[in-house]
Amino acid sequence: MWLIMKRKLLTQDKILQWDLSRRKNMNMMCCLLCYENYDSHHHLFFECKFSNEVWSMIRGKVGMAAVSSRWVDIIEWLCARVRSKNAEVYVAKILVAAAAYTIWQERNARLFRNQLRPPEMVKDTILKTVRYKLMGAKLKNNARVRKLLGDWEISTETKDDGG
Repeated sequence: MWLIMKRKLLTQDKILQWDLSRRKNMNMMCCLLCYENYDSHHHLFFECKFSNEVWSMIRGKVGMAAVSSRWVDIIEWLCARVRSKNAEVYVAKILVAAAAYTIWQERNARLFRNQLRPPEMVKDTILKTVRYKLMGAKLKNNARVRKLLGDWEISTETKDDGG
């Protein structure tokens, strides 16, 4: 997330800025997720058709259904809640980080290994990542958190140590 926030990922727009002589060889570059435009931070997170589709499938799970697929809007929503101790906001932060990381992984899998997954599979990977993170999180034990965990199909029952 730090690299994304600082726009330090090695996206095609960054490569093109380094050496103008490379532009001739890179005219055929395009986003490997949607095959339109070249990839950039804004495009990959989540303005490209592929990543936008993924974002549209997952954002409602954390109360961000009204948040557009523009990175600046997503960050603005998170920054407005940066000091929140609310478990729902905590989960939203995890989801955004997992989504960005998984989209970047998908882009790299296509670039370096020629492996392609459909948006539905990427969505499932993101949701599993969030779920696993929540399974290990130490959250307050109250009705609101229990409902939240239940929504993620995480059992809140304590195991009986007795015989």
